[in-house]
Amino acid sequence: MIPSLSYLLLGHVTLSTDGDHAARLLEICRIRSIPYENFCNTEDGGISLRFTSRSARRVVSLCRDCDIPVSVSSKSGLPRLLRRILNRPGLLVGGILGFVLYLVAGSFFWDIRISGNTALSDAAVRRSLSSVGLSVGSPIPGFEADVTENQVLLLDDRLAWLSVNRKGTVAYVEVREAVKPPSAEPAPLRDMVAALGGVIEYVELESGNVRVKAGQTVSAGEVLVSGIYESLQTGIRVESASARVFARTTREFSVTIPLSYEEKRYLTAENGGDAEPLCEKSLLFFGRHIKFSKKSGNLTEFCDIMEEERSWGLVGGVGFPISTRTEWYLPYKTVSATRTYAEAEELAYFELARYIASLPGGATLTGKTVTVTRGTDFLLLNCTLTAIEDIATERVIEVEP
Repeated sequence: MIPSLSYLLLGHVTLSTDGDHAARLLEICRIRSIPYENFCNTEDGGISLRFTSRSARRVVSLCRDCDIPVSVSSKSGLPRLLRRILNRPGLLVGGILGFVLYLVAGSFFWDIRISGNTALSDAAVRRSLSSVGLSVGSPIPGFEADVTENQVLLLDDRLAWLSVNRKGTVAYVEVREAVKPPSAEPAPLRDMVAALGGVIEYVELESGNVRVKAGQTVSAGEVLVSGIYESLQTGIRVESASARVFARTTREFSVTIPLSYEEKRYLTAENGGDAEPLCEKSLLFFGRHIKFSKKSGNLTEFCDIMEEERSWGLVGGVGFPISTRTEWYLPYKTVSATRTYAEAEELAYFELARYIASLPGGATLTGKTVTVTRGTDFLLLNCTLTAIEDIATERVIEVEP
């Protein structure tokens, strides 16, 4: 049963006695007009009663005079809680400092939320805002949204419009990026030429004068679709050609994998070394960088650095102006290593797969011939690929005035 409000404020104690003395305890409470609550039967046949702390002291004293055994089952309430806090000064000081920090932190920006940007990143917009004095940790008193907006627009010509609205300790920034007007100069006239040789399959023409036909063999640099028209009636007319020309192509790919190579090996205990990764931790508090754990030890000549930053948040997604950053310094050395032919072949096929994946979009692979040669200290993979792909590329037409 939950104690009543008066018992919580004054503090309460639960006393219990056995079945032989239960009636005498209740009689004492009746005669002395001592109030109690939460009358309960205990497992041993006795009873337990809840008193205020002051009444409990009277009951204990009266029971001692009457030889009635009583025991304290529990103590709780506000006075007991306050004594526990006073016995822990660090907790009390921490609570006071936390309350003061809450009052002071309300005068600074905790978070900046940006919306409306597409080409520009949030970090780029934050840098422009920071240059005019608006960032996490900036003071709210004296902040004027219209002044900040004008200063950012004058500073950053990539923005056409900007709005800053403050809600509590969060600044909501909405931007519109500037759209550059099209160039006044006309686009250069162009032909479509072959980027590599092949046998023409078909042409998807948009504009221009087609110079090739299906089944024709072309070489790299040959004109496929021209932007020049010649006519006996109208003379010479020039425009930009645009087309996709698909041809059957043949590509040669080769890769050599040595059996001996240099390998990076970290000097940490888990890799058989005796060096420990050095760690450095820092706190970002309202835009201030505070180091609270510095790396100890000397760095070797070769060392990799890994970073991790964690931001804290509040309920509702409100950003918290505190984040932690950890940097690990991993020393390593290069050692000579060897690989088997099977490992070298696996690596060679991996490189071949990367090359095939890098083919231009829309290419259709129609054939593949692979030969593997094992040398004394290397493995050589040669591959011939046949594909149907768009070989057309643009070349500017040079027109004399």
